[in-house]
Amino acid sequence: MTARDVSHFLADDSDLPENERQLLGRARALIPRLAERAPVTTAERNVPPETIAEYHDAGILKILQPRRFGGLQGRFGLFSQIVEELTYGCASSAWVYAVLGEHQWIIASYPEQAQIDVWGDDPDAVAASSLAPRAAATPVPGGWRLSGHYSFSSGCDHAQWAILGVFLGEIGDPRTIAYLLVPLAETEILDDWQVLGLAGTGSKSLIVRDVFVPQHRCVMVSDLFAGTPPGALVHPDYPVVRAPRGFLVSYSLPPVAIALGRRALDIVCRDLATRVSRGVTKMAGSEVVQMTIGEAAAAIDAATLLLRHGRRATTEAVSSGRQITAAEALQARRDMVYAQHQIGWALERLCELSGARWVYDTDPLQEIRRDVMTILTHHAASRAAAYAPYGNMLLSRGRD
Repeated sequence: MTARDVSHFLADDSDLPENERQLLGRARALIPRLAERAPVTTAERNVPPETIAEYHDAGILKILQPRRFGGLQGRFGLFSQIVEELTYGCASSAWVYAVLGEHQWIIASYPEQAQIDVWGDDPDAVAASSLAPRAAATPVPGGWRLSGHYSFSSGCDHAQWAILGVFLGEIGDPRTIAYLLVPLAETEILDDWQVLGLAGTGSKSLIVRDVFVPQHRCVMVSDLFAGTPPGALVHPDYPVVRAPRGFLVSYSLPPVAIALGRRALDIVCRDLATRVSRGVTKMAGSEVVQMTIGEAAAAIDAATLLLRHGRRATTEAVSSGRQITAAEALQARRDMVYAQHQIGWALERLCELSGARWVYDTDPLQEIRRDVMTILTHHAASRAAAYAPYGNMLLSRGRD
C-alpha cells in the first residue's frame, strides 16, 4: 500500500500547527509499512517489534506524555487522528498504538513519584493495561498487595508497566475502583490470545501473584473522570490531565472501527464496479446494489463526521481551559458508540452485497468484519454503558 492508495481517506490537516503536521506526516509515512507487515502481525498474533520501534522513532508515543518527562505534551486530537490514519495500514497496529499512546495520559495523572518511577530512568517507557476491576487489592502498610488474572492487555509484550483496575474496598462498589501501576516484570504474561478479530494486538492476559504496590502508584477512577487526578497538580500547564476522562477517551479506540468502515466501503466499491454476477449481471448496473452502497456510505460518512467533528470540538474545549460539563462527556461517549455501531450495520450490508467471496480467509473484507465484530464487544462500544446514562440525563431534566 502506498501513500497514494490511502490519500482519499486522510483528513485535511491544513489547519494544524506546523509541529502537529510534522508528527502527522511521520505517522502517515508508516502506513505502507504497517500494511506490508499486516499479514505477519495477524499470523504472529502480535505487533512486530520493528513497528513499535518506528512508533518510538517517529515520536508519536510521546504526544500525550508530559513535557517534564520528555514528552510533547500535545493535544488529544492529534493523537486520535493518528490512531484513525494508522488503521488504513493495519487495524491491530493502530489499536496497540492507541492503547500505549493513551496510557501516557493516564500515567501523567498519577502522583508525582509514580511518574518518576515510570519515566525517571526511562522516558521512553510505556504501559499496557487491563482496566476492568478484576480483583480487590489487600491493604498493607505503605500500599497494597494484589493478585489476579487480568485479561485483554493489548500490547503487553511491548510495555514496561501495567495499569490494572482494582477495588480498594468491597468488590462491586464503584466508588472504590482505582488503577494501580505495576512493573510488567512483576507479572506473568499468559499467551491466551487466540481470537476472532484484532488478532495482531497481542491482547494477552497478565497474571499477578501477591505483588506489592506502593501507595503512590494509585489513582482513583472517580478522580480521572472528574478531571481532578493528582497529576493535575504535577502538570498545571497541561490541560489534558485536567480533562474528565470520559470526555476524551471516546476518541482513542473508536477511530479504529470507523477507519475500518471506510476501508471496507472502498474495497467493495472497487470490486463491484467491474464484477459480473454468475457470468451474466453487471452488478454496478443494479439499482439494488447502488441503493445498498449509497445507504452504507451514508452510515459510514455519518460515523466519520461524528468522529472528526467531536474530536475537533473536544480538543478545542480542553485547550480553552474551560470547565467540561458532565453532559458534554456523556454526549461524546453516546456519539462515538453510535458511530461504531453504524459501522457495524454498514459492514453487514456490504458483506451481504459482496456475496460469498468475503468468507475466504484471503479476502480483505473478512478480516475487517472480524475486527469490527471484535471491537463492538469492547466497553468503548457498549450501547448500555453509553446510551443509558445519556437517556437518564434527559429524563432527569424532565423530572426537574
